[in-house]
Amino acid sequence: MNIPQQRARQSAPFRRTAISAALQAACLGLALASSASHAQDAAAARQETVLPTVSIFGERAQEQGYVASRSAAATKTDTPLIETPQAISVITRAEMDARNVRDLGEAVAYSAGVTSGGTGETTLFGGNSVRVRGFGGGGTAGFSFNEYLDGMKLQGTGYDGGNLDPYLLERVDVVKGPASVLFGQTQPGGIVNMVSKRAGADMVNEVRLGAGTRSHVDAGVDAGGAIGSHLHWRVTGLALDEHLQQDPAKRKRKVVAPSLTWSNGKTSLTALAHYQQDDINATLVNVIPAAGLFGNPGGRVAGDLRVGDPGFENWDRTTSSIGYLFSHAVSDTLALRQNLRYSRNELDSRWLYRRALAPDRRTLNRSAFSAVEDAANLNLDNQLEWTFKSGAFKHTLLAGVDYQRRTNDAVRHFGFNGVPALDLFAPKYKQAVPAQAVFQSEDVVGRQLGVYVQDQVKLGSLSLLVGGRHDQAHSRTLNRLNNSTTLQDDDAFTGRVGVIYNFAGGVAPYVSYATSFEPISGRAFNGGIFEPMKGKQVEAGLKYQPAGSAHMVTFALFDLTQQNMTTGDPEHTGFSIQTGEVRTRGIELEGKAQLLKDLDLTAAYTYLDDEVRRSNNPDLGKRRAQIPAHSASVWANYSVRAGALAGLGLGLGARYTGKTQGDTINSFAAPGHTLFDLALRYDLGRLGMKAWMAELHVNNVADKEYVASCFATHSCYLGLSRSARASLKYNW
Repeated sequence: MNIPQQRARQSAPFRRTAISAALQAACLGLALASSASHAQDAAAARQETVLPTVSIFGERAQEQGYVASRSAAATKTDTPLIETPQAISVITRAEMDARNVRDLGEAVAYSAGVTSGGTGETTLFGGNSVRVRGFGGGGTAGFSFNEYLDGMKLQGTGYDGGNLDPYLLERVDVVKGPASVLFGQTQPGGIVNMVSKRAGADMVNEVRLGAGTRSHVDAGVDAGGAIGSHLHWRVTGLALDEHLQQDPAKRKRKVVAPSLTWSNGKTSLTALAHYQQDDINATLVNVIPAAGLFGNPGGRVAGDLRVGDPGFENWDRTTSSIGYLFSHAVSDTLALRQNLRYSRNELDSRWLYRRALAPDRRTLNRSAFSAVEDAANLNLDNQLEWTFKSGAFKHTLLAGVDYQRRTNDAVRHFGFNGVPALDLFAPKYKQAVPAQAVFQSEDVVGRQLGVYVQDQVKLGSLSLLVGGRHDQAHSRTLNRLNNSTTLQDDDAFTGRVGVIYNFAGGVAPYVSYATSFEPISGRAFNGGIFEPMKGKQVEAGLKYQPAGSAHMVTFALFDLTQQNMTTGDPEHTGFSIQTGEVRTRGIELEGKAQLLKDLDLTAAYTYLDDEVRRSNNPDLGKRRAQIPAHSASVWANYSVRAGALAGLGLGLGARYTGKTQGDTINSFAAPGHTLFDLALRYDLGRLGMKAWMAELHVNNVADKEYVASCFATHSCYLGLSRSARASLKYNW
C-alpha cells in the first residue's frame, strides 16, 4: 500500500485453595523470621543493624531532585546504580511533580529506551502503552504488560489491567533488558517498576485542587502522621472529572490508597491497600484507517473524532488490592523479607470498533465489541539476603521463592450485524446498536512458581552480579462455549551475569548477559496454543557519576533477540499471532543532573534497529510497526531563588518521536513528530500565603496535529492535542 504521508488532525471468585496456600506461605515466612531471630545470641541481638529494615521496594532512594543514587528494582537489594551492570532509569517524585504527569506513559516519556503515547488517548491503555526497548505496550488479549508495583507484577489479563494513577507513586524505575531471573515471566525489553507512596516519618502532607481544559477538575489529598513512636499512617486519594479529546467523551475517577507502617529498627511491616474506580464513556480503541487520514480527498479528519457512539459505549472498572511488605533483620548480616498482594479487577465495557473504510474514503464500517471480566491476582515473594566475606571478596547473597496466581472469568461479545456506519466528516451519534453474539466465554487460571538465587560479589572496585532462576508455569482455560478445557505447562531456566568496574573518577564501564521467559496464555484465532516466548540480550555500557554529585549519565549498547514473539492479530480483534523471531539492537544515552541547586535537567536519546528475523509471513526482514528508530527528549526545570522573580519556577521540555512503520510489511509510515511541554509555578509564600503553591502545566504547547502511530492499514491512532491544567497546592 502506498499512502502519501499527509498529517492528520487531530473472574471467577478467587479460589479458597489459593488463599489457603498464600496464608500458609505467609505463615511459613513469618515463622522462619521468628525462629531465626531467636536463634541469635543476645550479644548479636543487641548489635545495631546495618541492613535495610523496610521492604526493599519500599525504601526511598537518596534523591537530589531528579537524580537517584540507588535502586532495588534490578537486584531486589539496596544497590547503588553506579554498581549495577545494567541500564536503569529512575523517575523521582520530584520529577513527576514538576511535569504533573497524568499516567505512567507521561512519567517515563523523558527516559531513554522507552516509548509511550503511541496509542494517543485510547482509553484501553490509559495513555500508557509503554514499550521498553521495543517490547511491551500491552492491554489486549495476547499483549503483555511490563508493569510492576512494589516488585510484584500487575497482571494484564484481557482488558482489565494497567491504568494505576501516578498520584499514588513515590517513584518509577525502568529496568532495561531481560529481568526474568528475579521476576519470572517478563517481557525481554525490560520492566517498569512503580513504588507506592507509603507511611513514613519523612513524608510531606499535601492538599491540591486542579482545573484545566476539557472541563477538567480534580481534588487530591496526601496526608499522614505518627501514632506513638513506632507506627505511621498515610492516606492518598484523588478524584477527577473531565471530558476527553474524543468529542463527546467523559471520564470520572476515584482512587484512595491507605497505608500503615510499624517499625522498631529491626523489623518493619507495611500494610497497603488500594481502591480505584474508573467510569468512562469513550471509544476504547479509537483507531481510523490510514486511507482516512493520509491523502484523503475529503481533507483532514478532526483530531477529536470519536469513531464509536456515546449512546452505546462505556468502560467501567473497579480495581482493589490489599497486601503487605515485611522485613526483619535477623542480624547485621542476615535479613528476611516477604511481600504479598491480592488484587481484584472487575470490568464492564463495550465499544464500537473500526472495520473497512468504504471506497468513498469517508464512510467507516464498524463492529461492536463488549467484555465483562472478573479477574483476581495473588503475588507472594519470599526473600533471604545474607552478606558475608570470603577472603577479599564481599558477597551479598539473595535467595527467594515467589508465587503468582491469576484468574480471569470473561464473557465477550463481538459482531457487526446491524452496526451503523460512521461518516468521518459528518458523524452522527446515538444510533441504535443491536446486541451481538457471544464469541468468547472462558474461565482462565494461571500459576507460576519460581526459585531464584543471586550473588553480588565485590572485590575492591570490581562488582560481579550473577543469578539463576527456575520457573514452573501452568494455565487452564475453560471454554464455556464448547465445554472444552485447554491445559498448558511450561518451565524454564533463566539467568544473567554482569560485571562493572568503578574507577575513582566516577566512570564505571560494564557488560552483562541475561535471558527471559514468558508463557503466552490464550489461543490464536484458529484455536492453536502459543509457544512460550524466550529472549536473550548482551549489553555493554558506561555510567558516570562523580562521587558526591547530583549527576548521572548512562550510555548503553544492547543486542536483544526474542523468539516466539506475539503481536496483535490485525484481522481478528482480541487475538494475537506469533511472528517468530525479532532482533532489536540499540543505543541509549541518558543524563540527569542538578546544576547549581537551581536547574534540574534530564536528556535522553534512543536508537533502535528492529527486524523480524524469522517468520512465515510477509513481515520477514521488516521492521515491526509502532517502533521508532530514533527518539529523543530534553526537560529543564529552573527555580528562581532571589531577586524580583524569586519564587518563580519554569519547566520546558521537548519530545521527539521519529517515524514509525504503519503495518507489518512496512507499506507506509506514520511521520515523526516533536511535542513541547511547559510548566510554570509560583511559591505563594512570597505573597504571604505560606506553604501554598500555584502551578500551570501545558502539554503539546503548539497544539501539533499528528498521527501517534499505526499498527495496520486500517488502524491508526490520532495524537493528543494541547491540554492545560492549573493547580493550587498546600503543603505542610
